[in-house]
Amino acid sequence: MKTTVFRPPWVRAGFHAEAAGNTGLMHAGEQWAPARFRIDPHTHPVWEFYLQVHGASRWSAGDAEYALGPGDLLGVAPGVPHHMRDESSGPNHFCFAAVDLGPAFARHPGLAADWRDAPMVLHGAAADGLAEPFRQITRELVTARRHAGVGLQLAVDRLVVEVTRQVRDTHPVPVLAGHPAVAAARTLLDRDCAHRWTLDELARPVGLAPGYLATLFTREVGMAPHRYLTERRVAQARHLLVTTDLTVTAVGLAVGFGSGQHFARVFRQLTGESPRDHRRIATGKSGERM
Repeated sequence: MKTTVFRPPWVRAGFHAEAAGNTGLMHAGEQWAPARFRIDPHTHPVWEFYLQVHGASRWSAGDAEYALGPGDLLGVAPGVPHHMRDESSGPNHFCFAAVDLGPAFARHPGLAADWRDAPMVLHGAAADGLAEPFRQITRELVTARRHAGVGLQLAVDRLVVEVTRQVRDTHPVPVLAGHPAVAAARTLLDRDCAHRWTLDELARPVGLAPGYLATLFTREVGMAPHRYLTERRVAQARHLLVTTDLTVTAVGLAVGFGSGQHFARVFRQLTGESPRDHRRIATGKSGERM
């Protein structure tokens, strides 16, 4: 497997990777773009999937327009023109992957049937399940690891599985019974951990009183909503420290902490090491500036 990884000059941080091999991945990336950023009209010979991680964007694809918020998916079929309709009003964090579905279908033939008569544009509002496959693709592309080809193939297959579920609009059926409001609250926190959630703001869309939600959440998840949110932020920070060259302070701000000092303190409390030490050990880099 051969990959070429580079930083486009127009982004604040992140990467673009061109891939070649039998995984089906043609290119992919994770990028932080500044305000007033825009992607011009273009097409691809394969499907491209775009996940809005933080911020918002408006797109034209085919003959329709789509608004994307945190956790939303835009998938565009081969040959379909698409572009950002407007310049972004604020910073944008997004992931993308262009994938030839053929190799994944060859490895997992059962997936192909769900793509028959699929629409030319997929718009998955709150496309839960896609964030982790994108994170795994990023890790495999930007870090040198043993069995990188196998890891990338598994990540691509996982992404294709999750997008396939979006194609048919299937909904997960819980095996272990739990309160639907707790599941909805967890989804909100997972989808946008950088948002500065208050308990009132979290309780409103799930239809429970804040105190009752906190009690149910703690009983079912084993920790209070605020603790859960903090752990999600630290997990995302660990990913960014390894896969980007954002400064430690910028990583903390990107995942929702109010300052670099607060981020470093909480990170050490939860992991037993500083953000700088985590990056140095995981990547072999030193001399990180705050």
